[in-house]
Amino acid sequence: MKALIVSDVHSNLEAFQTVIDDAIVRGGFDEIWSLGDLVGYGPDPSACVDLLSSYEHSAVAGNHDLAAVGRISVERFNPYAAAANRWTAMQLTQEHAKYLNRLPLKLEIEEFTLVHGSPRDPIWEYLITVESAIACFTHIDTYWCLVGHSHMPFLCIPRPDGAAFMAFPDDRAVQLDEEAMIVNPGSVGQPRDGDARASYVIYDNAAQMITHRRVEYDIAATQDKMRQHGLPNYLIDRLSVGR
Repeated sequence: MKALIVSDVHSNLEAFQTVIDDAIVRGGFDEIWSLGDLVGYGPDPSACVDLLSSYEHSAVAGNHDLAAVGRISVERFNPYAAAANRWTAMQLTQEHAKYLNRLPLKLEIEEFTLVHGSPRDPIWEYLITVESAIACFTHIDTYWCLVGHSHMPFLCIPRPDGAAFMAFPDDRAVQLDEEAMIVNPGSVGQPRDGDARASYVIYDNAAQMITHRRVEYDIAATQDKMRQHGLPNYLIDRLSVGR
């Protein structure tokens, strides 16, 4: 079995479709694991829900998904994110809203824990510091944990003196073993690591390997649609620089 692992699609249909097409060309996948924030920021929330739903998949909720269906407030969002989320909420059909509302905060699949933020705070915590990683390793009952939310691809492993964050190399398989590891596949729809290409991971359970991949997509097409819908210029411009 191969799983396409995605996070933070953020209503970016061009990026999401390109990631799926790229994964198919490079050997395919059997199902998609989505780590939350399928919607928000971008111009195609409903189409992204439909695209994910057209494949065998497992998914958890992110903070933007929950805000779009009224389960959490946008008060903690910055003004650009809040404006985009209010627009997103008005685009969703009743069925799309029901889908997002049913998403769990945490899933366990094989030896993976899937969350959006972190295993101790699936909605809000950005798992980006050694201190947060040390705490989160104690909240994982599986060998490995998949997180999103920060839009930054990385690997994190425990160390005797704490935890170590490592860059996630492109197109090089990483062997999984019984050592704990936290994995962030990066963002499909709004990368923030200085690389504007869509980011995703493939998990091969037969080989027990994960591979990080980047792929260029039609950023201008997404930006044009965002302008047509009157979404904030800040969100439009940042797609070009991956910040």
